[in-house]
Amino acid sequence: MLGIFDSHPVQYRAPVYRELQGLAPGAFHVFYATDISTRGHLDKGFGERITWDGSLLEGYPCTVLSCERGDPLRRFRSLSGKGVAKIFSDYKFTAVLQTQYLYAYDLEVLWQARRYGIPVWIRQETQDEAFRRGRFKDCVRDSVYRLLYSQVSHAFSIGNLNREHLLKHGIPASRMTPAPYCTQDRFAGMPEAELQAIRRSCRYELGIAESSTVIGFFGKLIPKKDPGLILKAISKMPEGLQKNLEVLFVGSGELESELHEQALPLKNNGVPVRFAGFVNQSKIADFYAATDILVLPSRRMGETWGLVVNEALQAGCSVVVSDAAGCAVEFAQLPYVSVFQTENVEALGDSIREILENPLPDRNWARPVMQRYSIQVTAEAIASLIRKSHATQKDKVIQA
Repeated sequence: MLGIFDSHPVQYRAPVYRELQGLAPGAFHVFYATDISTRGHLDKGFGERITWDGSLLEGYPCTVLSCERGDPLRRFRSLSGKGVAKIFSDYKFTAVLQTQYLYAYDLEVLWQARRYGIPVWIRQETQDEAFRRGRFKDCVRDSVYRLLYSQVSHAFSIGNLNREHLLKHGIPASRMTPAPYCTQDRFAGMPEAELQAIRRSCRYELGIAESSTVIGFFGKLIPKKDPGLILKAISKMPEGLQKNLEVLFVGSGELESELHEQALPLKNNGVPVRFAGFVNQSKIADFYAATDILVLPSRRMGETWGLVVNEALQAGCSVVVSDAAGCAVEFAQLPYVSVFQTENVEALGDSIREILENPLPDRNWARPVMQRYSIQVTAEAIASLIRKSHATQKDKVIQA
């Protein structure tokens, strides 16, 4: 059995585990250190109490270990290794899969796996371009990852930058399998007419004109995401280009009041700026359908991927993304995606103009590409290694 050790239920990992249950029933069990994301907690990024809706703990075998120490997910010691040793003594794992090395919990899992001689697999989003670091910090970080990865027998790479990170820190390509970063596709199999109906309905509720081009931002309104850069870029555009634009912020956070003030000059110039607030997973698809161009202007402050870009492409939006987002490397060559230099307001304005001059043929344009970044592809990658692991174990038993 594969033991999957995750920090907490996450809306973009739980669907992978559900899909995996269909591919490899009874072959794995997920252990969560905490279930804080399903029972609700104060999310400092969103600036409010968040409880993700949807069935994050259903459809696959899982156990919550309640390893909380103080405020979960805040610090290294906020998730302890309590109960992990007993799990390893109770279960006969053929391998364990870890999703991060951020907490004491993760290191306890690694220790127990090595103690029992169990192969360790990893699938995590770490890459080397997300932050600007000094040389000393870089050297220390490299040494730590080389030490950790020396204990890893196989890695699932989520994308190009993650693969480069793994190679750099000692995991060869022969011990690596692509398992792309993915999110649930809420538009899979949806006819264009149905998507357009959702689009019209959501726009009507928001008061957005059908003829408007909506530039949408989805996520936490925090400095890392740099949402204010969108307003700065649009304010510098010629009035003729501004005329049919509307800006939609979907999310909440510490910059919200500042963005309201920053939006006033644009509103006075006839460019509506709307704030939808935090929108949960069951409703978020409607807002993507209402959006024409998603903009993710993140700074180099830890945007290892940017899954809102996956979701926007699944919805058939055009995308403008900063080169600080990990996904920019993946999607830069697509025809309705433009990548701009981080924190460069003129470059963002040029990217928006480029997209405005290149209208979409339909809302299914990105579907062939996004099939490669699907829940199904990632789950099958894990299931395939499970099958190989089981076959290897059987061979060892027969030879013995």
